[in-house]
Amino acid sequence: MTRILLTPRCRSTVPVEAEAITPENLNAKTLAEIRHLSVWEGNRELALNDLFEVDMIDSEEGEAQVELNGDFSKVRYIGRGMKGGSISVKGSVGNHLGEQMGGGRIVVSGNAGSWLGGAMKDGNIEVFGNVGDCVGVPYRGSRRGMRGGAVIIHGNGGDEVGACMKEGYVQVDGDVGQFTGACISGGTILTRGSSAGRLGPGMKAGRIVLLGHVDAILPSFTIDEVRPQVRVGEERLKGPFLVFQGDMNERGSGRLFVMKDGNPQLAAYESLLD
Repeated sequence: MTRILLTPRCRSTVPVEAEAITPENLNAKTLAEIRHLSVWEGNRELALNDLFEVDMIDSEEGEAQVELNGDFSKVRYIGRGMKGGSISVKGSVGNHLGEQMGGGRIVVSGNAGSWLGGAMKDGNIEVFGNVGDCVGVPYRGSRRGMRGGAVIIHGNGGDEVGACMKEGYVQVDGDVGQFTGACISGGTILTRGSSAGRLGPGMKAGRIVLLGHVDAILPSFTIDEVRPQVRVGEERLKGPFLVFQGDMNERGSGRLFVMKDGNPQLAAYESLLD
């Protein structure tokens, strides 16, 4: 196993594009080769070593571990397309972390920017702080969102969490913004906090589970049942839950599980059940 350690030389004031930072890419190179990898700071092409102190610790053969120590909040595309190994960020990190990743593990001790795990296929991302918008979301114009893997966020999420997801799992322990689960056709999104609203527009299939508060349910969802509990992975979450089906505008069969307690404004839906 090889450990590659990166530390910023100074705080960047413009975005840095560093898609070269993946375990597979760094593991196949010498320390000198790693230091001369190309990155972009704004419109300037630089060597990795110009912006970061780079060190390597060799041990027995195995998957590489990349350790990023410090503030990487301006650095984008770290872990793009990675298929194995691990990345540990001891600080905060910028947009597009783990984009299109197909395996491996990323752990962030601080916050992460927007487009976290965009269109990822497999692997695991865990963030202990807050994240920006568009978790797991593909580029605009594409409907190929998450197709596997898991994203765990221990803080808050922004807008469009998990939008366009086909398979996979997203968990947000805090609150989320609007449009969570927009246009999903599979997978599961669990929010332990509250939602700013507009859950699941354009949803065709999949599940959204909300343990906190939401002001209203979109009118294109219909009440289906009240369920005493719901299983998410190995965890059984105790309800009761109001279960809605939709989005009927898409003839969808998706399910919204909304905790009944804490949402008294939704009580009138129960009168519509036979």
